[in-house]
Amino acid sequence: MNNNLKVKIIGLMALFMCCLVAVLSYVSVTSTLQRGEVRLHEYQEMLYKQKKDNMKNLVEAISSTASLMPEEEAKQFVRNARYGIDGYFLVINTNSSMVVHIDQNLEGQALTNIKDADQHAFLQKLLGQCKDKGEGTVQYTWIKPGSAKTEAKLSYGKAIGKWNWIVVTGVYLDDVETAIHNEEKLIQQEVWNTVQRYLLVAAIALLLIIVVAGFFINRYITKPLFQAVTKVNHCAAKINETVTNQASFSLELSSSVTEISATMEEFSSSAILIANHSQGVADSATQTLQRTRQGVSEVEGLMIKMKEIYSDNQVNIQEIVALGHKSKEVNKIMEFINNIASQTRLIAFNAALEAASAGEAGKRFGVVALEIRRLADSVMESTKEIETKINEIVAAVSRQVVASERNTKEIEEGMAYSERTVAIIYDIENAADQTTDAVRQIVLSIQQQQTAGEQVVTALRQIKQGTNENTAMIQQTKGISNELNELAEELEHVVDHEKKTDKTGD
Repeated sequence: MNNNLKVKIIGLMALFMCCLVAVLSYVSVTSTLQRGEVRLHEYQEMLYKQKKDNMKNLVEAISSTASLMPEEEAKQFVRNARYGIDGYFLVINTNSSMVVHIDQNLEGQALTNIKDADQHAFLQKLLGQCKDKGEGTVQYTWIKPGSAKTEAKLSYGKAIGKWNWIVVTGVYLDDVETAIHNEEKLIQQEVWNTVQRYLLVAAIALLLIIVVAGFFINRYITKPLFQAVTKVNHCAAKINETVTNQASFSLELSSSVTEISATMEEFSSSAILIANHSQGVADSATQTLQRTRQGVSEVEGLMIKMKEIYSDNQVNIQEIVALGHKSKEVNKIMEFINNIASQTRLIAFNAALEAASAGEAGKRFGVVALEIRRLADSVMESTKEIETKINEIVAAVSRQVVASERNTKEIEEGMAYSERTVAIIYDIENAADQTTDAVRQIVLSIQQQQTAGEQVVTALRQIKQGTNENTAMIQQTKGISNELNELAEELEHVVDHEKKTDKTGD
């Protein structure tokens, strides 16, 4: 083994390790990026939720306080209320107009005229949400106090019922964007740390591969190869001597076999003429027996198919009966669901009465109770339709069971006819078999002489053919032996060169 081969082996192992590290790095980096995207999205949602929860608490606090005051006093209270650095409150009403604002020039204006930097009537959109759900949020752009540029802003509004007011407050989102940007930097740093770890592992693994591969190649390949070359030289010399002796013996055997084969072929030709005449009778008897057995096989196949049909029919009947039982069980379940729906409807009716007696405070609960009652009515109608369909399935299953039982009786009659037919054909087969045996005994005694001669001739031909093939194989073996000698000499030369190279390197 020369240095080039050693370098190629080490290079292939290093390439494999680099590819493995590259794949692992790609998988790890991809997984880290995916987790980062999920974490960033969850972090953003958490910040938005915190903003919304804080605004909701502030609006509820200011609304509960203002609702205890007269309307004008409540307006002044909301107009003067502040929190944080630039936090304030405003009030709009369900008539789409501004009621209270720190900029009193905006008070009384229609909400459709109040637009953000992108020309969106954001308060009108917030009003629609509050009318539908009692509260709502809207994101828009607005000029931040103390700054000439616009910033993203999130506002929350909630209807308080009194005076048809909707109290609104908002917060700027520049701190959220800053926090998200910082989180993105952390994720990018994690990805770079992962890449650095895998590069370090790859460098260490590559160094170990070079050292270990060089050691094992010298110890477990070069030395055993030198020992194997010595054994190959010794075996090649023995093979060459054995092949020469076999070649001379094979030539002598071939000439003797040729003389014996000529004599036996003359003896076999006379026996063939006698055997040909007797073979015709045996062939006719054999054909009769074969046709009879074919008939038996076909009828047996018919019996097997009839039994399979009978078995499949029984399975079908069992499955159909089971289907009928399952349908009845489903019917019971639907009755149970119907009873639950009826009770739910009664409960919803009672809840609606309680909501009506509660007055204004129970209106929303009354709407929910009405929807539950309608849902219960819908469930009862659906269960009645399903019960009708199940009854139709049960009727169809009963008709199918009657039809399957009628088919079973017809199949049993067919099986009985088939069994009687098989018994008759078996009798015919036994008679044909006895006739064929008698004819074969007659032909056998005539063919024995022919068979003996043919066997001898065939054996001699095989011996002659084997001798010729053996001679050819011996010649091939001799050529291979010579090539083996040459190969052993070349290997010995390569190993000697490698040993000298290793000593020089040392």
